[in-house]
Amino acid sequence: MGVKNGIVYLTEEEVKSTGITMREAIELVETAIKEYALGEALIPSKVFVDMKLISDHDADADAMPGYITSPDVCGVKWIGAGWRNRERGLPSLFSIILLNDPETFVPKAIIAGNWITALRTGAATGVAVKYLARSRRPSKVSIIGTGLQAKYQLLALKEVLELDKVEVYDIRKDVAEKFARMGEREAGVEVKVSNGVMEAMDGAEIVVIATDSRTPVVDGYNPAEGTLICSIGTYREVGYRTIKYMDKIVVDHREQAKITGTLCDWFSMGLISDKDVYAELGEIITGKKEGRSSDEEKILCALTGMISEDLITANRVYEIAKSKGIGRVLPFF
Repeated sequence: MGVKNGIVYLTEEEVKSTGITMREAIELVETAIKEYALGEALIPSKVFVDMKLISDHDADADAMPGYITSPDVCGVKWIGAGWRNRERGLPSLFSIILLNDPETFVPKAIIAGNWITALRTGAATGVAVKYLARSRRPSKVSIIGTGLQAKYQLLALKEVLELDKVEVYDIRKDVAEKFARMGEREAGVEVKVSNGVMEAMDGAEIVVIATDSRTPVVDGYNPAEGTLICSIGTYREVGYRTIKYMDKIVVDHREQAKITGTLCDWFSMGLISDKDVYAELGEIITGKKEGRSSDEEKILCALTGMISEDLITANRVYEIAKSKGIGRVLPFF
């Protein structure tokens, strides 16, 4: 498909209709993380645009360009949040992914990116848990924050763990209860709604924190030996005191972790530095660094999301859509 034939445009519903599963997404995302570690992907740090700095718009966005050699595609994701969108009856996040041919730079596809973002973010946690968890059958698993992303976190955990029960907490109890019903219906997992963060985390072997909080939701908590905490939030959802209790910090992208995600504020304050980051997840996947070295280690994995994950997933969606005749073709000229 080239410019003469037009550009494929896929809506959110059309993207979902391609039928990519969480299991497939985990395989794709693991490949994307590994390719970056092997030098087969170009992933500049996100470019952050905060409209609040010069206007009354309570919105911000990231531009995420990149290239991955396999499946040989380049592109960009433009993703942003309107922080008052819930009051307007709109999703907080909107994203769109543009795919290009890396030889000619011919635009190939414009793809609605909300579902892909949610799917690959859950899949990235699945990969982290696969390589960093103490056991495939943990004694307790907790999820803090039960918004849209939590569903995909749960589906990914279900794929990589022997999981029949999780404990969750959200400041909006009705949202947590709705999530509990979804978890039992769609993932076949019993979901207990806790009354607080500490209650949900107490004794947990794996904790996933998936919030949009701009202040720490976990601070001063000393996890039990062997705990893995996966943080996927954009802001500092894990407090400095809790970070200092961890034996290892693993990130997906060293430079990006300094400007977004749960570690960025602590970097900017000088409370943590490069030497505090043990490894990138890709280094562990490729064997360049050891993962968990003992059952007692407490590990924090801070995932900021990499464009290679979006590109490899979006490209698979594009290929399936082409083969099934899904989507519309838009003229370029």
